[in-house]
Amino acid sequence: MAEFIDMGGFGNYIWSSYGFAVICLIWLNYASWRKAKTTAEQLAILQADTPASPKNTE
Repeated sequence: MAEFIDMGGFGNYIWSSYGFAVICLIWLNYASWRKAKTTAEQLAILQADTPASPKNTE
């Protein structure tokens, strides 16, 4: 198991790059979720401010 973690002497570089990639993916997921939430809130505000269109009674 120690040989696997050591990765032939390059373990520090390999595992730190994996860690950085995981952190980036977590940040990307959070940023996307937050943007979607903000966009949904803005859409709800715009829809509430827009008067309902009259229905065609013909």
